[in-house]
Amino acid sequence: MESVTIGLDIGSSAIRAAEIVVSKDGKRSLRRYGQVGLPRGYVVDGEINNSVGVTEALRRLWAETGFKSSKVVLGVSGPRVFVRQAEVPAMSPEETRSSLRFGGQELIPVPMDDASFDFGFLGEPVKGPSGEGTQKVLLVAAHREVLQTYLDVLSAAGLKATVMDASQLALIRAVPEPPSGVATSPKVEVVVSIGAELTTVGVRQGGVPRFIRSLAVGGSKLTDSISEQMHLELAVAERLKRGEGAPEAQALTVQARKAMSSGIRDLAEEIRATIDFFVSQSNNGAIDKLLITGGTALTTGLAASIGGNLPVEVRLLDPLATLDCSALPYNQDQLRAISAGAATAVGLALWPTDAPLIRLSILPDEVLAARRAKRMSMMALAGVGVAAALFAVGGVAEFSSVHRAQAAAKAEQAKVPLLTSEVGHLEALTSVHSQAQARAALVSTALKGDVDWVRVLGQFAGVLPPQLSITTFSGTTSVPALASGSTVASSPAASALVGTATFAVQGTGGLPSAAQWLSQLAGDPDFTNLTIGSITVKSNGGAVTFSSTAGLTPDAESTRSKGVTQ
Repeated sequence: MESVTIGLDIGSSAIRAAEIVVSKDGKRSLRRYGQVGLPRGYVVDGEINNSVGVTEALRRLWAETGFKSSKVVLGVSGPRVFVRQAEVPAMSPEETRSSLRFGGQELIPVPMDDASFDFGFLGEPVKGPSGEGTQKVLLVAAHREVLQTYLDVLSAAGLKATVMDASQLALIRAVPEPPSGVATSPKVEVVVSIGAELTTVGVRQGGVPRFIRSLAVGGSKLTDSISEQMHLELAVAERLKRGEGAPEAQALTVQARKAMSSGIRDLAEEIRATIDFFVSQSNNGAIDKLLITGGTALTTGLAASIGGNLPVEVRLLDPLATLDCSALPYNQDQLRAISAGAATAVGLALWPTDAPLIRLSILPDEVLAARRAKRMSMMALAGVGVAAALFAVGGVAEFSSVHRAQAAAKAEQAKVPLLTSEVGHLEALTSVHSQAQARAALVSTALKGDVDWVRVLGQFAGVLPPQLSITTFSGTTSVPALASGSTVASSPAASALVGTATFAVQGTGGLPSAAQWLSQLAGDPDFTNLTIGSITVKSNGGAVTFSSTAGLTPDAESTRSKGVTQ
């Protein structure tokens, strides 16, 4: 029987999900993969700041990708998620868990009462000179508050986390293993994942994690450098960072690389310092392989800066290399494009297939208790029904056994009120949070279509050809503010635009200047349906005067509601 698992990675710039099917013969197939972008600020340092926005993005991801199951293996990361290795006295799993519950405070900077944790043994126990045994363990822990926020958002989107895994471990799990039957010595592999806000450096040997560290730096700083130095909107700066500018805008791409050169150097140095720390602490400091992944990994010059003078090959991690991707509606170029950001989601989806060494889950105990309570309630009620049916059809010879079954069922049923009360208590904890989400949604709706005219004009000025100037400007919004309790229906075409901007432009350069105006604005995400009308050219290459109209996309909306919705 095949197994199906969906791995869900909620990152700072996008939400990604991968559905992996493992057949009876062990073949792994990536059946579905999808991602939805997130505006900056929705998720910061691994923590959700805009629950309503992330909930809507999850719903859209499930609708667009066509996932059938609502159960996921969820990855969590950030400063309040900890992965530690420790050496403890050799004990049974139960005794080790109890020891960590009361002594884990020495390993993580969070009171254990406020944390949810899990652990796994690394290797076999080792006996010391005096005969006492020690055991290496891998500990994963996270603040319950962070985990509960994720669970609330998933619940609001109609999803359920069956496992909560550390994204750092999922990243290591995503490194393809060599084909079965190929004899290889345990390689020391360094995996660097560079996201928008977080960078993870992980080291594994023979599939076992040896070192993991998260850095609160990422590619967003490179985007900020381009945006600030070139006075561009963040979406345009992001495209230039990835080298996605139009061929005719090659000069802008060169300028963008110059703007982020110091940022690349600083980011690479911080990653190199972490790798050097591992090497200095390791008995065997040799590194066999350095793999780079994450949305920022494709930035020109970054991989070479990280590799520096290390005597190893530096290459991009391809988490899809050993997966059958034939069911996906993508060609090879598209698969290469998504592989850089897919590593964590793929690693999460591979959780059930991994060795028990790192197959851990930090789903909070109270959540597990609530789910057990519901199952027991259902089983108790079902037991009462079964007992009643047996009593009705049983004869005198079966009366005694039926009576005992009925008594046992009643005993279980007596537990139902208490268990139901516990469930109700847990659900009540999220009531205030849900009310706040509802109010935030109203504010977001009320501000729908609120255009940031200052930024729109700045965008026009930023890409305006030097030989042209704007003489007049007018702008209108097309999404009216909603009155209290009212609704407005609109067609899909109308809802796609939030306003219209009209300009009168004059300058020199003739028709080529007008064409350059169109070319410069065509790649800006704020504008669409750009047209030129009433054009007057006095002579070839001479003075030119024309009017221009552009539709404003939702990217032109202001961010005034963020302070309320976050």
